[in-house]
Order: sequence, then structure tokens, then C-alpha cells
Amino acid sequence: MSAMFEQRPRPWTTYDNRGHPVHEPHVYDPSKFDWVPKIEAQWHTIRDELLSAIGGRDSVLLSYPDPNMTNRKGAWKTAGLMYWTFQSDRYIAMFPKTWAILQTIPHLTSASLLLLEPNSTIKPHHGDANAMIRCHMGLIVPAPAPRCGLRVKETTFSWEEGRIFMFNDAHEHTAWNNTDQDRYILSFDVMRPEFVGMEKWVSSRVLGNIYVDVMLTRHTQLRRLFANKWGEAVLRRLAYSMFRTLMFLRLPLYDLL
Repeated sequence: MSAMFEQRPRPWTTYDNRGHPVHEPHVYDPSKFDWVPKIEAQWHTIRDELLSAIGGRDSVLLSYPDPNMTNRKGAWKTAGLMYWTFQSDRYIAMFPKTWAILQTIPHLTSASLLLLEPNSTIKPHHGDANAMIRCHMGLIVPAPAPRCGLRVKETTFSWEEGRIFMFNDAHEHTAWNNTDQDRYILSFDVMRPEFVGMEKWVSSRVLGNIYVDVMLTRHTQLRRLFANKWGEAVLRRLAYSMFRTLMFLRLPLYDLL
């Protein structure tokens, strides 16, 4: 491995012993990315395809896996086209125009269509890594902040239909929809310029941590077996290797979860 690669900054992920990157910027300027106007110019296509696909059927979108993330169970729903570099055949087939647009975005790692139901709040939380820029584009926005918005640290955003804003979701953030109508957005992640080329490293660590957390929650015997910090560290390293292998072999993530 070259000395140049070794000198590159290393991304932070959960369970990283270096601590949370509290001093990093929490917002980014969309005007610095030349692909942003091209995506914004096609927002009607994304919105119309979403409305056509759901057609009043809630079953198209899946509830966020952690029901404790919202003040009302099932209030936050998603259609994930890409999740930490793994693609969803189901949603790509359901939203082909949206997927074609997303594929023009450099260094894309995740993408979802998100619904937040009326009178709902996503509780304050931190993301899994600092290596990406989280991008939100409004599709159906019932009201601006303070009635409907997102806060990252001390900055509050209003979603705007057809406009993208960017933030670092490693910092604490929360979102809310205090209206009587649904809010829909496109959410996607791109690698920060200084971490481009490290997509697989970051994604395998994040997915490995999520997988181990789920397994330890579900299986009492596993918790007992890996009860000490050393044992848990070994388990997480095995999980990182497993997801790197899945990426290398291009095997589907959804068969594993």
C-alpha cells in the first residue's frame, strides 16, 4: 500500500475508539457540486414516479426498522434503492426512472425515498459514519420550518420541493412534520471528497456493526459467548470481513438480513 494512501484521513464510524468527530463541519454548500442542478432539474420525474408507484398503498414503503426512532410507531417509512453500496432489485424495478437519475451522481453509496407522516417526529440521533455527505431533496413538502423541518446541531433546514441541501449526519440531527399532510423527500449519500475510494471500507464497517448489534439483540447465547470487549471486537471484525466478501462477490445484502 502506498505511503500516500496511508497518509489519507481515516473516516470515523460507530465503535471507533477515536471518539466522535465533534469539530467537523455539519453543513455543506450544494453549489460546490456541479451535479446538483442536474438532479434538481429532474425532481418532477422522481416525485411523479413515487406517486404513481404508491398509488395510495402504504405497503410500497416499509416502516423504518427501529420503531423507537419516532414518536409514533410506523410514522417513518422508506423505499431504499441503495443501502451502503448494496442495491435493492425490488425498488430499482419499482422506480427505474429515479434509479437512472441517481446513477448519474458520483460516488453514491445510499439512496431512499422517505415518508414522514403527519404529526410525527424522528428523535435526535447520530449517523453511523462521517465519510458521507447526506443530501435531502424535497418532493412533497406540506410546510416550511418551523412546522416541518430538520435540525442538524444548531442549524434548522426547511425542505423545498426540487431543492437539495446537504449535511453531515454523524452530528446529532432530528426531523419533524407537525402538519396534517405527508412529507416525502429523496435522501441520498455521496462520499466526501477526502474519502472517495474508501466506499467499501466504510460500508463494510457500518454494515458489520449493524449486523452484530442485531444479532446480539436477538440471540441471548451469542451475547453470553461474546460478553467481554475482546470477544465482541473479534465478532465485529468477522462481520466486517463477511460484508467485504459480499461486496467482492456481488451477493445481495437482503438475503442475509
